[in-house]
This record gives sequence, structure tokens and C-alpha cells, in this order.
Amino acid sequence: MNQQPPAASNPQAPATGGPPEAAPSLKPKKLKKRGGYEPVSLNMLPMMALFTVILCYLLKDYSSDPVQISPSPDTSLPYSSSKLSPQKALQVAISQRSILVDNRKVAEVKNGRVTAAYKKDNNPSSMYIVPLYDALKKKADRNKLIARYNKQKQELQFKGLLTIIADKRIPFRLLTEVLYTAGQAEYGQYKFAVIKMVQEE
Repeated sequence: MNQQPPAASNPQAPATGGPPEAAPSLKPKKLKKRGGYEPVSLNMLPMMALFTVILCYLLKDYSSDPVQISPSPDTSLPYSSSKLSPQKALQVAISQRSILVDNRKVAEVKNGRVTAAYKKDNNPSSMYIVPLYDALKKKADRNKLIARYNKQKQELQFKGLLTIIADKRIPFRLLTEVLYTAGQAEYGQYKFAVIKMVQEE
């Protein structure tokens, strides 16, 4: 009797009696650094766009006039034929309604006088305007601190200079009180903002 050779067994066929085994993955696993954080890549395009915007802003800021004086709507400046250029300084505005330090209201003005509540010891005849002194003193201390760490830059040194933006209709007494209070806060120099008269040739 002729015997047939046994059929060749399929090496890839799953073994009977159990589930097929999963083939091992050939994709390498990402290694994690200590602490459980995976390395990430930094996209430079948004950062470059941000720096471009900042650079354009700085160029525009430096190309403009460093001294900008904008009186309030209720302030009428006097006219002058002075040819002096304005200097960069802390601005104090005196209108018929209020006193402002760098566009921030510090005291009210009624009928050409500062209310007694803003004066020292609530004395209406006092020359000392308390909130004005506090605001100027705070600015002076801050500028002195900046100057201390920038001794080589003359433009950052504290000079005690004010630009007074005063309405031409305010009483002289009110102007004197502001200048006296500024002197107590170590601002002993001041310049008045005026409207330059155009001379026809």
C-alpha cells in the first residue's frame, strides 16, 4: 500500500487551541525624559511676527515728537512768541475745574480755588495742596530710582522739571499754590506751555 507523505505544516498558521498571537510592533516607542515630559519643538514664526510688531511700534514711537502737550477742552492756553522748544518733563495741568498730573486728576477746582478738603489741615488759606504733593512726590521718587540705576544716561536723571499747562483765566493765587506745592516735592524748575504765535512775513 502506498503511503502519502504528510502535508507540510504551515508555519504561519495559528496553533490550535488558543487565540492568535499579535505580531510585534515595529514602530519604536518614544522615549520620555525624566519627569514624564516629552520633548516639544518650538515654532519660531509667531515669535518672529511678535518681534516685528514690537520693532515697528518702537520705530514709530521714536520717530514722533517726544514731547506731546494736549490741554483739556476747558483749558485755554496763552499765546506767546517764544521760540524755545518744549522739553520732556512731568506735566501738571491746571484748568478751571481740576488739577491733573500726567492726565490724572488729583484735585478739584471751583471758582478759581482748590477746595479746602484738599488743603493741608483743611485750611482754605493754606498754600499746600496735599494730593498734588503726594502725586508729585511719588513721581519724583520713581524718577530718582530710575536715575540711580542709569547714571550714565543724562536724559534719565532727575532734574525737578515741570511743564505747567495752565489755563490763562485761572487766578494767580491758584498758580502760586501749585508752584509752591511742587517746590515742596522737589520740583523747583518749571516751564509754561503756550500757543506759539505765527508771525507773518
